[in-house]
Amino acid sequence: MNKKLILTVLFFLFPAFLHAKASPDQIKLVKYFLKTPTKSLNPDLVPAFLAVGEKNLPSKFRQGYISKVMELYALRNVAEGNKQGFVRTPDDSSPSCREFHVKKGIRMYSSVFSKPLMEGHSLPEIFRLLRLGHFSRLSSDFMPCLRKKTQCSQQDMVCNFTLSVVSVKKGKSRRYYYFIYGNDPLAVVYSLCTHPGLGKNTNFFGGKPSVLCSH
Repeated sequence: MNKKLILTVLFFLFPAFLHAKASPDQIKLVKYFLKTPTKSLNPDLVPAFLAVGEKNLPSKFRQGYISKVMELYALRNVAEGNKQGFVRTPDDSSPSCREFHVKKGIRMYSSVFSKPLMEGHSLPEIFRLLRLGHFSRLSSDFMPCLRKKTQCSQQDMVCNFTLSVVSVKKGKSRRYYYFIYGNDPLAVVYSLCTHPGLGKNTNFFGGKPSVLCSH
């Protein structure tokens, strides 16, 4: 992964979301970002891209813009976490780690996404945006295994990795959907939960988790 791109994202974490119609040059920039694989992007252009804001774009570019911003934010989280190595000491105090309202009956709990980025989207739209941003859906059946193998609480995984939880009100209860960025080390651990035999006869982490939380 382009180290300069990672550093750029670390310093420019916020799209402006100012309500001003995007200029032709900004449209051209957005088209470049949407057509170019993230690892091949020019990192010097990331600040200008994040400053555009999806509400300032024509509707046909908005989903692609949001999904690319998602991926850049996820890349930031993964890069920051990787600096800690195999054993992580979770910090759950980040102001970006919070639950927020998206739409009536829908809430998100994430340190990757923000309310301005996600507000107003329907559940199918949220699922599509996450998929376009290279997030994979996790089965709730394997969440206990993921917590056990990593010794990380759900809060740890949300605040210190890229786990994002979408909750939807269903009558008097809520239904929860779990997503994680594809390059997050938790994704490797999740694969060990879904395929218990993975790695037993190979050198693929020896069947052991690639990250642990230490409290």
